[in-house]
Amino acid sequence: MLKLITLLLSGIPAIIAAIISMIGRKLGTAAASIASFVIITSGLIICINTILQTVLGYMTIPPFIANSVGLFIPIDWAACLSAIVSSRICRAAYDMAKLKIELINNAS
Repeated sequence: MLKLITLLLSGIPAIIAAIISMIGRKLGTAAASIASFVIITSGLIICINTILQTVLGYMTIPPFIANSVGLFIPIDWAACLSAIVSSRICRAAYDMAKLKIELINNAS
């Protein structure tokens, strides 16, 4: 009888402690995933804004170049192309970071 009382007095708190630690680990992982997602999303927004500010700063081309080249390609072709390539690179980095967060969240 003494063994049963000892088992109940030590076993039940151990089970409750295990459940609480499991829930805490899951909540910690979820909170870290949400924080990471917010950080990479704000990083993407900052990246796109920086690209747009830079491209808008380089939009002016001297008139003699614009007249000769403008017959074949638009004046802001380089700026548009760099914006497209840079935004695709930022989006690929964002997607990769989001996938890593999802994998970490699903692993635990």
